[in-house]
Amino acid sequence: MISSTLPQPVPKNLREQMLKRIASMDENSLLLLHDLELLTEAVRLREVMSEQAEAERAAGKWEGIEEVVRAYRRRNTQE
Repeated sequence: MISSTLPQPVPKNLREQMLKRIASMDENSLLLLHDLELLTEAVRLREVMSEQAEAERAAGKWEGIEEVVRAYRRRNTQE
């Protein structure tokens, strides 16, 4: 039995195979694929933003950010 956690070889015609699979998907599968694509984009953007934030922090652009966040929370969490 092959474990699904093992990396699978990537076929040379991956794009062609994926387009064929997408073309034959039912609506529910297509919606699930769309949701997965959105999740993938969110993860990628989070990584980019994290890298940018770390570079800005290292450059000293975030000095005092903790106090700014605390002040914002105090102003906006009071009921």
